[in-house]
Amino acid sequence: MNPRYDFNGQVALITGAAKGMGLTTARMFAESGASVVLCDLDGDLAAQAADQIVRGGGSALGLRCDVSDEAQVAAAVDRTVGEYGTARYGVQQRRDTGAAVRRR
Repeated sequence: MNPRYDFNGQVALITGAAKGMGLTTARMFAESGASVVLCDLDGDLAAQAADQIVRGGGSALGLRCDVSDEAQVAAAVDRTVGEYGTARYGVQQRRDTGAAVRRR
């Protein structure tokens, strides 16, 4: 049994979203009503996947983003907020490097 969720009015930013589990996650959020931002190292593939979601009636944006680069993550979040409005968000500190990641 698969539970149904209602994410209408919510935004999901998914990394590694151009294919595989990330793309499946993005599609499931979109099918549950969320606007989705697909971030991936392959920006063209992320944009194509976002276009497929939009053609299916969802709201999506595909972006190139290397999550190991703090500036690119911040830019992706800023673009997401610019596209979909003000949001509360947080990103956990990376355990492997201890790099501080932007929080609001």
